[in-house]
Amino acid sequence: MQTRTITRWLATTVLLGGLMAPWAQASEATILTLVAPDGSSKSLKRSELEALPQVSFETGTPWTQGRHGYRGPLLRDVIRQISPKAGRVNAVALNNYSHEVRLSDYEGYPLILAMSEDGKPLTRRNKGPFWLLFPFSSAPKLAEDPNVQASMVWQVVRIEVLD
Repeated sequence: MQTRTITRWLATTVLLGGLMAPWAQASEATILTLVAPDGSSKSLKRSELEALPQVSFETGTPWTQGRHGYRGPLLRDVIRQISPKAGRVNAVALNNYSHEVRLSDYEGYPLILAMSEDGKPLTRRNKGPFWLLFPFSSAPKLAEDPNVQASMVWQVVRIEVLD
């Protein structure tokens, strides 16, 4: 009887391990594509983005209730992975929504590619895998600008450097 229990336990462990393997591998799948002005591209994994310096801030947004903490690399540091200088980028979402972002509009503000909210990774259900974001609470006038709001693309999967 004890052998049968151990056999079942081992079979269950192996089965569950096999079912979990794709999720473990998915964390290292390409989750962001950068496209340079010349059309060349670079695929990044989450671990590569996590290796960049991270910026954290707490803010309210027009799309969330209350203030939340966000963390991620500065957009300019992400862009430097493919282009040393950029003036404009096109942020493209999972559903193909895209918006051109003039980086000069955010001089002096930490425009990040948020990867987590309140310490939890962003998912597709909560604007992930990435959300282009700046601290709205620190710049109320800028936050009211409809172009700025349109620039805060969520579910970002591709960033195209325009110039």
